Amino acid sequence: MGFSLAHAAADPAWGRIVVVEREQAIIDWHREGPLAALSASALADPRTVLVHADLVAHLHDPRVPDTYDALCLDIDNGPDWTVTEGNDGLYAPSGLAACARRLNPGGVLAVWSARPSRDFEASLRNAGFHGVRTEEIPVARGVPDVVHLAVRPA
Repeated sequence: MGFSLAHAAADPAWGRIVVVEREQAIIDWHREGPLAALSASALADPRTVLVHADLVAHLHDPRVPDTYDALCLDIDNGPDWTVTEGNDGLYAPSGLAACARRLNPGGVLAVWSARPSRDFEASLRNAGFHGVRTEEIPVARGVPDVVHLAVRPA
């Protein structure tokens, strides 16, 4: 949520914005807590849908019919540095296949990471994604964050 949701909601091009968050405390912080000033407007946007669920389970759930033009993921510290048990499944072949199934043809997968990963880039290519690249995101202090980008073939 936070900055990513606010940025997406500021763009009228998006018809629907779905946020999947598993931690109720984070949802509460954005609704009425210390981060409400950042997220309140975006959460009130009628295009925004907030789903309280584990993202990995949500992507694999056959009862969820949704597909997307873009999946923007910020899970743990990235593919090579997971802390929360089960999050590494998102970066495994089955997790990347689930992401591909959720993307419309030509849809973009964007995965935030604390550091670049050539192994993850190779995993994206092996999963059938095209246009795999990594963009550096400058931060105020320290090494840049990165976003791994990949496209589901049309």
